[in-house]
Amino acid sequence: MSIAASKRAIALPRFSLPKLRRSKAPAFSRRHSRHACVLIGTMKVIEIGAEFDGALLEVSRGGCTFRQASMFLLDRVNEVVLVHTEFFEIEGRIRAVRPDGYGIQFFGEIEESVVDRIVDEYGFTVADSFLAKRN
Repeated sequence: MSIAASKRAIALPRFSLPKLRRSKAPAFSRRHSRHACVLIGTMKVIEIGAEFDGALLEVSRGGCTFRQASMFLLDRVNEVVLVHTEFFEIEGRIRAVRPDGYGIQFFGEIEESVVDRIVDEYGFTVADSFLAKRN
């Protein structure tokens, strides 16, 4: 056997390096389930005193999606607002601006019984409401 062949025949132990795990950013998780609704209300931007008519399209104990009646959505992320409906009035902060409205996180929570009443009386989707005919 030649020297070159014997070098190939010797198997060297292989060590594998541990794969570095990338830490995944924690997924956003809601504390309260959201419910589709169409509930008329107002949103007041506290800092400037402007009040907008519109509708809540989703509601939970900890927040809502508010769609203002105007077709123009302004970038108001982090603005403090007061949301008023026939069922509750609560302050919160705009956390997201999406084509379907403002995502608002309440500073407090509304009672589960209030959410249940809203869902019982106004718990349907926008497609089933008068707003679908408007747009």
